[in-house]
Amino acid sequence: MNKFRIIIARIAAKEGKIPEWILLFNDGWIEIEGEGKIFIDKVAFETIDSHLKSRGVDMVFDYEHQTLKDVQAPAAGWIKELRYTEGVGIEARVVWTEKATQYILNSEYRYYSPVFMVHKKDKRVAELHSVALTNAPKTNHLKPILAKLGDNQKKREELEMKFLEKIIAALGLKKNSSEEEVVIAVTQLKEDEVSAVAKLKKIGDNPKVKEVVAKEVLEALDLEDGETSTVVASIHALKQNDKNSVSREEFNKLQGQLKERDANEVVAKAMKDGKITPDQKDWATDYAKRDLKGFNTFITKAPVIVPVENLESTDLTKTDPSLDEATLNVAKLMDVSKEDLTTHGGLSES
Repeated sequence: MNKFRIIIARIAAKEGKIPEWILLFNDGWIEIEGEGKIFIDKVAFETIDSHLKSRGVDMVFDYEHQTLKDVQAPAAGWIKELRYTEGVGIEARVVWTEKATQYILNSEYRYYSPVFMVHKKDKRVAELHSVALTNAPKTNHLKPILAKLGDNQKKREELEMKFLEKIIAALGLKKNSSEEEVVIAVTQLKEDEVSAVAKLKKIGDNPKVKEVVAKEVLEALDLEDGETSTVVASIHALKQNDKNSVSREEFNKLQGQLKERDANEVVAKAMKDGKITPDQKDWATDYAKRDLKGFNTFITKAPVIVPVENLESTDLTKTDPSLDEATLNVAKLMDVSKEDLTTHGGLSES
């Protein structure tokens, strides 16, 4: 995929240009003359890169470590960013000054020397202070800046080719597929994904589809009420059922008990609010158990027909209550005359 990069970079160097990226640290163990070895990996890179970004300033590439001395320290270049590649190491993107460019192209400066700190325990590089152009580096087996182009780029090219081969295999393309063919395949894959998502959304927005799905869900849960809360409660009950090995019969029994409890509560409240008469209790309870939502709607719209706040008792079988106005109103609603109450109801007029 990058077979022309090395040639192009070398031509650029002959035309007075230096590679934009240079390798600061090889991946793995690096030997430092007289100081043992240091270690570079992804963890080291993340630590170094995080510190550089937190500073918010470019790192200086100076001459002969003059930044560390009490002298003028003109920059040879500025490190703009770092990157890490497993098997290659940490690279830096450097913007060189015109003077430093000429030094390097003329081979007057061939090497570099980073200033860094190391963890004592694992010898992993922890922080990068600056980098200097020098002809006396302490890193053993270090290659010149321009000479590094071929080796480093070759490693990167090999890694990128392996990555490309994996992508080609994943896409089901031929092994010798070009980079352009890979791009076309990935683009088509993305378009297919967008199209599929759009189709699914369109199907999901169809009211008929929603209705069918809802119906099938309700049937599976053995429910008549399509309210979200009821469905969710049933699903939770089934999950609990699964955890505790509760049978379907026990689950249905629980559902019936819950319905009866809810029905009794709403009917009792309706009677208390004067929306239904005592003799309507059985009818109302049956109604609420069959269709709780419908019963609640009925109660909401029904007028108050029993002024219960004025009644001492709603039980007409009790003896000797006074025939006050409230009692007569109830009797009238039930189509019972005052005479009938007095004659047949065991009641006496005070």
